[in-house]
Amino acid sequence: MTRIEMFTGKGGVGKTTMSVATALQHAQSGKTLLISTDPSGSLSQIFSQALDQQVTEVASNLDAVELTRKQVLALWRAKFGDEIYTVLSSFLPVGREIIDYIEGAPGIEDEFMLDYLLTKAQSTVYQTIVWDTAPTVTTLNLLFIQQLFYSHLTQAQKVYLKIKGVFTHVDPLSLINKWRHLTAQIIEMLQTQTTAWVVANPERLPVEQALTIAASLTTFGIGVNGFILNKMLPAELCGTHPFWQAKFESQQRWRERMSQAAGGQMVKEIPELSGERMAHGLLEEVSELLGKS
Repeated sequence: MTRIEMFTGKGGVGKTTMSVATALQHAQSGKTLLISTDPSGSLSQIFSQALDQQVTEVASNLDAVELTRKQVLALWRAKFGDEIYTVLSSFLPVGREIIDYIEGAPGIEDEFMLDYLLTKAQSTVYQTIVWDTAPTVTTLNLLFIQQLFYSHLTQAQKVYLKIKGVFTHVDPLSLINKWRHLTAQIIEMLQTQTTAWVVANPERLPVEQALTIAASLTTFGIGVNGFILNKMLPAELCGTHPFWQAKFESQQRWRERMSQAAGGQMVKEIPELSGERMAHGLLEEVSELLGKS
């Protein structure tokens, strides 16, 4: 069974860096897919090639893709557009432009983004999928909307049974049940195949958000592997200047806060490193550090 390792946390804390470094590490032992669903993702820049159109091989045993909203909605339309139109046009005087209207509904791209992840996991092509997620709030909405959508489809099924006489040529119950089954599969994938690393910088807001998202993931049913504290300042470089000494001491306080609140969960620490975030060089160094931690 393909395992999914997600990286989440506040925006700008280094989720993409940790995702790429981990994907490079996993690729050494098996076929790996790196997926970014972060709207501000930078995989294309890191690997110096366009990754926002399709899955592309970026290194030995490693494929990558950046899922954009436009790309996800095009896939959604191709998979479900005809069915939705057939059902709606059976009892409403609508043209195919109704698909454009539905496509703009909040949550459609989120739902299908996870369907895409499910499809890749079910393909058994990959030993591991590394998932670079959007910042905290977006990721939590993406997860909990699945439970809401499942509940909504259950209610839709009951409503249909009361008004099914309206439908004379098609049976929308099959479409409702298909989506309900898909949502159940997505929830099962998240709760049985997916684990998470929560990334933070050693500062107040990133640490507090990291602890909050870890608790929310646990409530949803996703196992938390632990935390990654990124950009830790080394003591030997901070003692000669009051500003950097104060910064170091502040980091140590938030490091202690995370360690105490983690409740025994692993906390990996990555030092502040210089260099460009490219697949070869700095990220290989981060990959080695993550493997040693």
